[in-house]
Amino acid sequence: MSAARGRVTDGPDPELERLLERLNDASLVTAAVAVVGDARGIRRHASVGRTRRVGGRAVRPGDRFDLASLTKPFTASLALSLDQRGLLPLETRIGEIWGAKAAPRLADRTLESLLRHRSGMRSWSPLYRRARTADGALRHLLSEEILATRRERYGDPDYILWALAAEHALGRPLEELFGRYLLRPLGLGGVGPQPGDRATVVECRLGNEREVELAAVQGVPVRVIPGPGVGAVQDGNARFLGGLAGHAGLFGSALDLWRLANEWLAPGPALSARSVERALTGGRRFTLGWTRRTLHGSGGPALGPESFGQIGFTGGSLWIEPRRGAIMILLAHRTSVDSDLGPWRRRFHRLVLG
Repeated sequence: MSAARGRVTDGPDPELERLLERLNDASLVTAAVAVVGDARGIRRHASVGRTRRVGGRAVRPGDRFDLASLTKPFTASLALSLDQRGLLPLETRIGEIWGAKAAPRLADRTLESLLRHRSGMRSWSPLYRRARTADGALRHLLSEEILATRRERYGDPDYILWALAAEHALGRPLEELFGRYLLRPLGLGGVGPQPGDRATVVECRLGNEREVELAAVQGVPVRVIPGPGVGAVQDGNARFLGGLAGHAGLFGSALDLWRLANEWLAPGPALSARSVERALTGGRRFTLGWTRRTLHGSGGPALGPESFGQIGFTGGSLWIEPRRGAIMILLAHRTSVDSDLGPWRRRFHRLVLG
């Protein structure tokens, strides 16, 4: 199978189809797309499910899903693009941007530490309950209250704060920065926030039950609400911040994810080889924008130890195996917050890589 610049030219792959059908039969997803490619193009693909619960058509590889935390690699790519242009250096310290507004322990941390999850911030906070406005959310993110005891911790607040720093320093909204410095150079005009009820957008039915659980641990009551509707972001903090934040909010297709991943395998229009090398350097669990493969995690043993990837809360995953030049995308919407797609992602990678 082949595709030029992510455009599918052949029919679905039977093996991938059977995998997705079993995933669907297990009632773990409402829709899913699998895409396998490399720097030259897309080699295999399959889809399952329908775009809508009622009246939808069969899902296609070019349909757009709520990317959730798959927004993070886009944000990291934007950060590298701004850094290599000298517009917002990664070495910039948080205190240089907000001065005394930042808690002393946070003020000395760099923007790069945010993108590598090394700032010491908590994994999550219900900003929409901690504050009434975006300014109030920023005050919370700059306070001692958001800091945890462990320095390296995966979470959303790091990426939210980086995005707010970029907007503040450059005087432009995040959506505009994405478009100018990343999405247009990569030809990703279909990627963006809040696409609304369009035919190419896949319905996400996930509610906010997990946020309710996490908020309760912090002693903050959050009301249970159903899925947000077609084309509206599922993540509560992203909705509160206008639909797009550094950690979530983008909608895109598996073909769009292939194009972003290809930029990391073969840097060109948006990133330099030096920026990619810098981002992936370091022996810790988190690189800049990505997570390293673990044997029992989303990546699994089929991937080499140098592999890196990201998963999204709504159900998607993107993994890159640089030694073999492989790009593996399983983009999905889960049926519930309890749907565990980890074993299926590992099975997908075994099927693809042998």
